[in-house]
Amino acid sequence: METELILQLSKFGFTQNEAKAYITLLKHCPATGYEVSQHSGVPRSAIYEILRKLELGGAVYSEGKKPVHYFPIPSDQLATQLTSRFEHNIHDLKDKLSELNISSSDQQTWNIKGYSAMIDHSRSMIDDAKESIYMSAWDRECSEMKMQLNQAENRGLDICVFSFTKLSRSFGSTFSYNIDEEKLRKIWHRQIVMVADKKNVILGGSDKTIDNQCIFTDNSSIVDTCLNYLILDLTLFSQRKNIDVQKNIAKMMSAKADKLSSLLK
Repeated sequence: METELILQLSKFGFTQNEAKAYITLLKHCPATGYEVSQHSGVPRSAIYEILRKLELGGAVYSEGKKPVHYFPIPSDQLATQLTSRFEHNIHDLKDKLSELNISSSDQQTWNIKGYSAMIDHSRSMIDDAKESIYMSAWDRECSEMKMQLNQAENRGLDICVFSFTKLSRSFGSTFSYNIDEEKLRKIWHRQIVMVADKKNVILGGSDKTIDNQCIFTDNSSIVDTCLNYLILDLTLFSQRKNIDVQKNIAKMMSAKADKLSSLLK
């Protein structure tokens, strides 16, 4: 538990010793520098400088003199503070990057290496989506993105999730063969296809390794191909399970496909 907390705090700029000192103060409050050192394992020679940095950063405050006692701000307040700081820093970063005025090509495609990077890109795509999210994924990946998918659903986006595996929860319109994930893993590679707003797509493997390979692209031909891939999966699912998916497919189809359908009548 404590190791996981230290890891999470490190993602927001805490050093390992700063995280240990803050967590110790949550458990033993108030405490002198010496006591924080004793409980946390942080060397006494370093603890006062660490507590000073935490105090300057607003995570800790002190009272009294000789000895000074230290107090942590409540954990929910720390979370709010870190959120505000992160959003402010992101806003500044966007402004500075926009000043560079770097032109980009009309269409973008890049490789995404590593499972964590794939999840981060997928979450960002969902957060940026304005109209729809259509995806095929396994339960583990859906669970990794559940907060973003829930928020997208609350924003009123059209969401359709297809999976061969049993899903622990539903998002929008969900269609699943309910296959046990471990059994499927023995005969099938983990994959993900996610299309946002019919404009951007992430597709590729979803193995939980640093060597996992995916691509992100807004190339319209690849986006259309991925939509057709999802439509085919849903069509076969409909035939096998006798479940009507026409409304979902109709939303996925492009204007070009609608015109083709009219010619085929």
